[in-house]
Amino acid sequence: MAGQSQDYVDVLSVTYGYSPETAYEANNAKTPVQNAALNLTLPFPTARGPVWLTGLNAFTNRLRLDPASAESTGLYSISLQLGARLAYGKQWSGTHYLIPRVSSSFQAPRDGFQIATLQLFEKQKAEHTSYSFGVYFSEESYGWMFVPLLGFYHRNPDDLWEIRLFLPSRGDLNFRLSDRTRLGLYFDGLGSTHDIENTQFGQAYVQRISNDLQAYLQFGVSKSLLVALRGGYSFFRSYRVYDRDDTAGVSIANFFFNDPRTPLNASIQDGFLFGVKLTYRVYIAP
Repeated sequence: MAGQSQDYVDVLSVTYGYSPETAYEANNAKTPVQNAALNLTLPFPTARGPVWLTGLNAFTNRLRLDPASAESTGLYSISLQLGARLAYGKQWSGTHYLIPRVSSSFQAPRDGFQIATLQLFEKQKAEHTSYSFGVYFSEESYGWMFVPLLGFYHRNPDDLWEIRLFLPSRGDLNFRLSDRTRLGLYFDGLGSTHDIENTQFGQAYVQRISNDLQAYLQFGVSKSLLVALRGGYSFFRSYRVYDRDDTAGVSIANFFFNDPRTPLNASIQDGFLFGVKLTYRVYIAP
């Protein structure tokens, strides 16, 4: 999502990641964790009105949910992004999204319909500097998730370094090594829930929590086509399965003040992860 101070839009990105043989909490067994993601963003500016924002986000994670699971489970989420960016004057703008999605499993599908909304307000302080604040509300399988958001963007005038923060969910800090190479550090901490139904757990849901911190080396194949090699560590990671009726009300960014739920599985633990990301970037004319 590009802000006022950002002079490009990442129209399409495709990511693949792999976490080798990851241990469980209460067993010596291990499982690999694979993930893939696709993000498509299509803004449609109008002459004097808002910028209409459309997009598609899809991702999948594949792993054995429990040491006793006979096979791996593929979890997925597909969401539409429908919104608008409005100019409010005095360098203020607002980005407003409605995000319907289906979040379930390929092998063990169940309902999975959820809806979320993002309300973000941004103040441009300089040509390539802005800050923002807002809120993200998301319907989850356990109840609702509320995430207060603080954002900051700055790019050095000579493009030496760039910082993009969208806390507590995401962050990106990168430094130019050459005209076509950048070194960076990326954080992704937004979790998800997925409705499932199978013989092992019955009607249930999986809550995925993962805080991924990765260094990356990005190469410009061309001005618009970028390839990044990434590697890092996933902190406080868990894939916990709960009965469909075992709910928790409201969380604040996946933090629960009183969580009465009982997991049905032994979750995986933290671990290393490696990946590659392809990005198609379109530059915005000044």
